[in-house]
Amino acid sequence: MKFDKPVKTGNEAITAPVLLLVEGQDEEYLVQKMCEQWFGQRAEKIDIECVGGKDNFPKRFRVLKVRSLGPLKVVGVIADSEEDAAATAQRWAQLFKDVEPSIKRPCKKLQLPRDDAAGAFEALVLDAWTGDPIADCAINFRDCVSPHLGERTLAKKDKIAVQAWLSAKLGNAYGNVFKAQDRHPEHQLVNYDHTAFAPIKAFIETLLAEAEAGVTKS
Repeated sequence: MKFDKPVKTGNEAITAPVLLLVEGQDEEYLVQKMCEQWFGQRAEKIDIECVGGKDNFPKRFRVLKVRSLGPLKVVGVIADSEEDAAATAQRWAQLFKDVEPSIKRPCKKLQLPRDDAAGAFEALVLDAWTGDPIADCAINFRDCVSPHLGERTLAKKDKIAVQAWLSAKLGNAYGNVFKAQDRHPEHQLVNYDHTAFAPIKAFIETLLAEAEAGVTKS
């Protein structure tokens, strides 16, 4: 099935009890597939929106103060730690402090790969491919070329390894797992039940539990 879901602009009325904001279409697609596998019909209670890049996160999050919230009970954010995990956590703490009093809904954050580690979503994908000989070659390639890439973030270096794996595995160049999976529905490129993705599953389970309990701030 082709992924042809229209990208939301952030002005639409919210129609689900859980709103989950993610950085890009790659994360939106994969997290949606994970939710369908993990939670079955409960996944219908989750509205996943990509913000179109990390620089758009603050604006899209603040827009919640003027959006129609409808049945919304809780907001979740999945964000990359980037190069400074502590600085990322602090930025989100400030954003929550600004937005939560206005929307009167709890807001929660998950940083990838971890709260205390630099990097991004691609680190989890590489972890899920551990033991795959093609992945080992792709990671070695990343490490080999890294000194020649100039100033690149860890997330961008990990993306090089992901792209190398996809090219070798599928015989074509793809920018991310989303595009590759969309072109090759006959292959499941990532095992969603791998322990690398357990933090995402636990985080979304927490959001669902809060929404189902009807938790809001007074």
